Amino acid sequence: MKLLTAIILLTTTTNLLSQTKSPHGFADSSIPELAQFEYYIGDWKAEMEMIQPDGSFKSIPTAMTISGKFLDDHLTYQSQFTTANGFFSTDIRTYNPKTKKWEALFLNAKAQRWHRFSASLKDGKMTTIVIGGYSGNEDFDVKTIDTVISDNQYLKHVYHSKDEMKTWTLMYRTTVTRLN
Repeated sequence: MKLLTAIILLTTTTNLLSQTKSPHGFADSSIPELAQFEYYIGDWKAEMEMIQPDGSFKSIPTAMTISGKFLDDHLTYQSQFTTANGFFSTDIRTYNPKTKKWEALFLNAKAQRWHRFSASLKDGKMTTIVIGGYSGNEDFDVKTIDTVISDNQYLKHVYHSKDEMKTWTLMYRTTVTRLN
């Protein structure tokens, strides 16, 4: 029994030590749902396209980066979005087991706008709903859907709805590629 306990302790300690080496943290493995955001851990380059009046998409030519990590409690996930022209936003998310959703607090730092929203895994894709847009005061709601392509890439589609989420229009397509 002592040998079994020692092996379990050694395995757990080794696992924790190997996980703590990452500057982007790790999810607490005792809560399986926290792994839903592991695809987002790391530093990323985002290439965004915006819909045009004729229905085509045009590339937005500014450099965009995203950094995602689990904080030291291993329960809270934070992402930071920056652009070359000085835009900065961050959100902090944690999983609520009662609602089975990720609850998030979003900050657009430059505009000093705070807003709350939620996300959940639907059909294997992380789906985020933001009532009133990211300011909470827009005349549209936002839905984003992240589709994981590989360990090094995911797609983010951003939709707007002006009819209380009955219909959605694709507004942005973003290809997100791992930097590290």
